[in-house]
Amino acid sequence: MSTNDEQASADPPVEETPGFNFKKLFSDVAIYSSGNLLIKGLSLISAPIFTRIFDPSQYGAWSFINVIVTFMTGILLLGGDSAYTRFFFQCKTEEEKQTLTATWFTFLALWSIVALAVILPFSGTLADWMLGVEGYRAAMVIGLASSPLAMMNLILAQALRNQFRAKAFALFNVATAVLTISFAVIFVLLFDLGVAGALLGAAAASLVMIPLRIWSIRDLLKRSYSFAFIKRLLIFGLPLVPMNIAFWLFSNADRLMLARLATLDDVGLYSIAGSMAAVIMLMQNAIGQSWQPHGIKVYEENQSLAADVFNKTMIILLALSGFVIVGFVALAQEVIFILVPPAYYGAFTVIPFLAAGFIFFTSAHVSVVAIMVKNKTIYIMIACWVVAALNIGFNALLIPRFGIAGAGAATGLAYMLFAGSYALISQRLWPVAYPVRIIAALLLIPLGGVTVIALIAHYGPGVAPNLVMKLIVLASCGLLLAMVAGRSEGKSLKELLQLGKKMIR
Repeated sequence: MSTNDEQASADPPVEETPGFNFKKLFSDVAIYSSGNLLIKGLSLISAPIFTRIFDPSQYGAWSFINVIVTFMTGILLLGGDSAYTRFFFQCKTEEEKQTLTATWFTFLALWSIVALAVILPFSGTLADWMLGVEGYRAAMVIGLASSPLAMMNLILAQALRNQFRAKAFALFNVATAVLTISFAVIFVLLFDLGVAGALLGAAAASLVMIPLRIWSIRDLLKRSYSFAFIKRLLIFGLPLVPMNIAFWLFSNADRLMLARLATLDDVGLYSIAGSMAAVIMLMQNAIGQSWQPHGIKVYEENQSLAADVFNKTMIILLALSGFVIVGFVALAQEVIFILVPPAYYGAFTVIPFLAAGFIFFTSAHVSVVAIMVKNKTIYIMIACWVVAALNIGFNALLIPRFGIAGAGAATGLAYMLFAGSYALISQRLWPVAYPVRIIAALLLIPLGGVTVIALIAHYGPGVAPNLVMKLIVLASCGLLLAMVAGRSEGKSLKELLQLGKKMIR
């Protein structure tokens, strides 16, 4: 056993860690996951509807424009969610928090209007060039026009996260999702607006939700503004904008390059896999949304305790997310058979590659906080751009030869490199004695499970026996992950199960 492993075994058990509540963290993750399921997984939820209304080419165009909307939303945000969180917990009084919130939210709203006015006249040309076909100009205009609305919903939601109001956060996301799907179906089916109607539904839902979200955080808003806060927020947040661009590139280079190197039909198939993967990404986002304020708070209050908390959080989240990701891959093919028409069945080819990357990506949500608390976001930007450039190169090499499978492999590899870069940077800025052997096992066990399940899906004897074999692999991975996580706490499997029951209660 390595020194790090011995140290991990000697650490106090999770439930005895003072000053930090893991039960609260896990509760927030669960609530944020349920709330995000209907937002981040919206394309999956709507897939049974739109795949029967749109052909793969139209579905690909809708998905592609949504990717552009996500990019525009990130630009308008100016790294504002992370900056707001960082300085929110440095405020010593409620009055400072109110001034910070009012100042930043007002600035972002005004800035987004100006930016949209500049870019909107070029939306038609952009649509023709990026999609390679005509007929989607109106859809692009609606999509871009919805970006400021989406941005404001995101930053308003961040205020709820900073107040640890996870239930309110989830409730608003559920309401947004219900409205989005309802409006989209009305505009597409009743008004026959096609792809533009689906995008208009999302814009209408965002517009309705903004005043409701503002009302929910009214205690944080007052007529008090500070240019000093704007300067500090921009200094922290602006370096995150190139990072967000890079992150967007390596997350979406697959679809962008499929549109140029393949066809919109391929983009449509890949988008189904991306919609499936959104279920895992919502879990990843929930982990980040829940952990970030907790991690920053414990670091600010007690740095000697923080290292132990980061260590335990990394181990537990890798074990839990590894099991969930293997389960996702085990059931993904059958879910595709149920959700979409046969023309989209080939989408499963992509899923194991994306899942492999997500296994490693979980660690980045923990390690990134160590970079943020040191105010070294410039390193995040550098890492993202390097990985984004590599991802573009991987896609350029693999798509012409392997099609959508090549795009999935390129993106999965990019997620692995992204997690590795965050780990290296965070360890240089603020070393945490993670148990290397345990972390390696928590990564390799689910990776092996995903590989075996992919082989069963492609070469197995039939749907029913394949599913049985996949579930056996899932159960085996779960048992191994539990044993490894228990070892990190010096616990037997029986003791770990009792601890799990206790934490659930």
